[in-house]
Amino acid sequence: MQERTYSDLLTLIRSLAGVGGFTTEEQTSILSFVNRRASEAYNMSQSWPRYLVVGEERDIGSSPASTIPYAEAGKNTIYEWIRIHRTQPFLRQSALEFNFYVDSNGAHILNLTTADASSAFVTYKKELEQFTANSTNIPGEWFAFMAHTAYADFLRMDGQHDKALTEEQVAQSYIAMELEKVDNMMNNNTALKRFSTYINRQAR
Repeated sequence: MQERTYSDLLTLIRSLAGVGGFTTEEQTSILSFVNRRASEAYNMSQSWPRYLVVGEERDIGSSPASTIPYAEAGKNTIYEWIRIHRTQPFLRQSALEFNFYVDSNGAHILNLTTADASSAFVTYKKELEQFTANSTNIPGEWFAFMAHTAYADFLRMDGQHDKALTEEQVAQSYIAMELEKVDNMMNNNTALKRFSTYINRQAR
């Protein structure tokens, strides 16, 4: 997956604005706009490949009982829970899939009847980190969207609402193309699709 630098992004925004540079205050505002728009793009889909983790083994805690916490040492913090399996999913045979509910402690597995169940396999969306002026990991799939929407926010700050609307429309066309790619990819991917069968739904 392609990644770009924040410096590249700021250069594009500067080109869209047609200026040689931004003041320190403007740069601070633009970074804030970029992070807000990154969060917007992130929340548009469960299926962005760079943020999707499939079938990762996680410890089941005992306090509260039968709960997988959001954070575990050496692993990503879980932002959104998608599926939980008893054994490694998507290999050679059907894996039991747990029902669960989520609260501030993590994911509570329902009807966990296996006495020695100390771990489960979680498919989840990992957290989005905040970008800084030194970031080198701007997602390539969001690059044009973030540039045009951050510039639109900059225009609004300057009172240029009509121009801002035009930039928003350009940005939406870019993100729509990327979302279509993700949808096409996921139509051929079973990671987020849940099929209910006797084998994968029975309690063990």
